[in-house]
Amino acid sequence: MIAAIIGATGLVGKSLLELLLDSELYQKVYVLGRSKPQLAAHHWGEEKLHYIACQLDELHEIELPETIDHAFCCLGTTIKQAGSQQAFIEVDKLGVLAFAKLVHKQQHSKLVFQVISALDANPRSSVFYNRVKGEMEQQLAQLQLPYLQIFQPSLLIGQREDSRPAEQIGQWLFAFTSLFFIGPLLKYKPIHGSDVAKAMFDCAQKELPSLTIIDNKSLHQ
Repeated sequence: MIAAIIGATGLVGKSLLELLLDSELYQKVYVLGRSKPQLAAHHWGEEKLHYIACQLDELHEIELPETIDHAFCCLGTTIKQAGSQQAFIEVDKLGVLAFAKLVHKQQHSKLVFQVISALDANPRSSVFYNRVKGEMEQQLAQLQLPYLQIFQPSLLIGQREDSRPAEQIGQWLFAFTSLFFIGPLLKYKPIHGSDVAKAMFDCAQKELPSLTIIDNKSLHQ
């Protein structure tokens, strides 16, 4: 199979890229982004990686050289990193939609498209972050992708290249409170980025409904 991934330098994307390159299921992995991911030295699957340098606002101009079977969208930023609410929208909603349209225009009837959203994503939310994520999900569904899988993790745990103070504080608190995330509270339990990546990889190989939402509780099971 042929895969495409965007956001491969992020916490989840980096782990997912390693899984794709390590798997014999994928003959080629197209990586789109501003910078080429750095792999471990002498990574045996490196020859399968095909890097396409691009900005998000250039995605509509790109023609992928091959039909994509599985597309993985791991884009995600913060308002602080983006610099403004509009810049955040351009990444977490418009960038996601542009990538979806890029692979969808190939008209592959079995295309699997995966995206990382967020816990409590809702287009009617009064919380800006949750509302943008909800709008993104809603507009992706309207594209009528053959198979759309939406992942809604809680706080992500792991070492990022960029600094996210809120997540660092959350990770510190999680170390002392993890035993309390049981029953109804399991919905809010933080999750390692590598575990989300593993769930995405596994779900891509399953025969799931045309629209599947994998919430945070399911990610922990």
